Amino acid sequence: MLVLAASSLLLADESQELSQRQDFSRAWQAAASGDRSEFLQLMPGLTDYLLYPYLEYEEFRFRRASVSAAEMAAFLERHQDWAFTAGLRKAWLRTLGQNGQWEALLTYGVDSSDPEIQCYLAQAKINRGQTEGLEPVARALWAVGKSQPDACDPVFAWLKKQGGITPALAWERILRAMEARQPRLILYLARYLDERDRVWVDRWYEQDRGGYRRLEQSKSWPDVEKARDITAYGLQRLARGDAERAWQTYAAIGNRFNWPQEVRGGILREIALWSAVEGADETSQRMQNVPEEYRDGKLLEWWARFELSRGNWDQLILVIGNLPEEQKNDSSWRYWHARARLETGELDHARELLGELALEASYFGFLAADRLELPYAICPEEPDVTELEVTALRQQPGFSRSVELRKAGIPSWSRSEWQIAVRNLDQAGLRVAAALAVEENWPDMAIFALGNSGDLRWYVWRFPLDHLTLVESRASDRNLDPAWVLGLMRSESAMALDARSPAGALGLMQLMPGTAEQLAKRYSIGYTGSQQLLQAGENIELGTLYLRELLDRFSENPVLATGAYNAGPNAVKRWMTNRRTEDPEIWIETLPYFETRDYIPRVLAFSTIYDWRMARPVSRISSRMPGFTSADSSANMQVKATASVVCAAPGEGATAAVYN
Repeated sequence: MLVLAASSLLLADESQELSQRQDFSRAWQAAASGDRSEFLQLMPGLTDYLLYPYLEYEEFRFRRASVSAAEMAAFLERHQDWAFTAGLRKAWLRTLGQNGQWEALLTYGVDSSDPEIQCYLAQAKINRGQTEGLEPVARALWAVGKSQPDACDPVFAWLKKQGGITPALAWERILRAMEARQPRLILYLARYLDERDRVWVDRWYEQDRGGYRRLEQSKSWPDVEKARDITAYGLQRLARGDAERAWQTYAAIGNRFNWPQEVRGGILREIALWSAVEGADETSQRMQNVPEEYRDGKLLEWWARFELSRGNWDQLILVIGNLPEEQKNDSSWRYWHARARLETGELDHARELLGELALEASYFGFLAADRLELPYAICPEEPDVTELEVTALRQQPGFSRSVELRKAGIPSWSRSEWQIAVRNLDQAGLRVAAALAVEENWPDMAIFALGNSGDLRWYVWRFPLDHLTLVESRASDRNLDPAWVLGLMRSESAMALDARSPAGALGLMQLMPGTAEQLAKRYSIGYTGSQQLLQAGENIELGTLYLRELLDRFSENPVLATGAYNAGPNAVKRWMTNRRTEDPEIWIETLPYFETRDYIPRVLAFSTIYDWRMARPVSRISSRMPGFTSADSSANMQVKATASVVCAAPGEGATAAVYN
């Protein structure tokens, strides 16, 4: 009887929890749609529900102009670690400023870093006559490279009346506005310069409109500060679009201006950098012209890529040797160092370097193993987390809120709560967070937690097989490699169904709504809107169709199709004409877009691991890189199409339990 009673109580609790969750979701939707009546009707019945403060947040947000300062401050204090607090506090403080509630603003807003609130605080001090020490604050608010909020206008009017906006300060802001690409603001700021100096703004504006292609006109300018600033900035901007022209312009005017050493070094660095990105013949010489103190890691990496693109292996070894230690020890430059030693006939040294790298389950580790025809070192570790640890973490306030918000269908706030909750976890705590995410079928949160913990060999959790049946079916229909599809999906969204990129791409395969709509029309697929892309079936259906089109367009080459998926087909076509293409390894390494240069290797490496996760023969990574010549006459190596795997047979560990 006691067991039955306990079971009945448990069922009753679960029923009440479900009912409250449903009512909360209804109240939340009512607030979102502006239905105050239903919101206020549902709110009182949820006071003991875990997420009730989110309804209070909505109510305070709605009434922030009329609620007492003490009441709002108390609410924010009670919920200082909740995800909504920072946004509500900012909105409230701005409202205090808009309504001229200076006493409350000065009491609760003095530590805000928001520019609009800072301007309201300055207004409050001006209105109360508390202006001692205010001028430096106002000057700092004014001298930024973009337009400030309207709330700053009274402060700037006061600053101007104090004589605080000097021509020197105006020029300082003009420099920042140019860096921020704000030409209209620059024209406005000209009024604060001395009349004789306003001509420099006009000259700068005209040069900027013309892309600095007429910068040689500066030969007739006097060697004064403003002329030096314009030409230095213009040369660096010009270099980004036309390094050759920038070099020729520098050669014509470089001796005309007495730049400080750091400015001249910066100009030479920028021209050399973009020469390397463009692949200009004179890159090596331009690199030599850069003073050593201005040869930073980024510049040296592009110098190395240039020498790589030209097959200058001896020079590549020298440049890699000059990289900062952290970069030199990165797997990419360890591989290219080994490859350079191989190409220069230093076979024993090359094999030693490649052998060390082949112990890593990464893109460059797999390439190294291919060079030596070694097995792949996919060495899984079993997740080592107890159920007791997961239960304890689940009960922590931030995680309990996050999980409940997700169940209530509010993913954005759920993610925000999760991100705050994991912020202060140590390595062991991140492992437990990953286990909790796995329990909640939240693969992307598990992946991110393990990435931050450094437990990269927990492959079962890092490379989930969600939607495998669907992927295999669609891949079969379109003659696609399912491991490649999974590798791309894992790279795009970390397997998050509701993934949304800043650019607007949606879902597992991160499709743009416009692309999806075009695909749906071409293939007569019903498409009612972008919300469909947040469903696994529709997203994978359209995503695999797009992959099939890209493979057809790029002659069945997965490297090119992967690059096109990330950067667009036109970018890949352009890179095929101006980059070395006979060796896909070199082609990838010398791509000008960092994102794509990182993306293609990641997809290829993930595809290799997904072969193993699916218990299939593991394809050599080079077999997915058509045109890659694995035979090397000096090393006499041949690479097979499939690789054996050390530490675990293909698929071993795929059914591992969540807990030990």
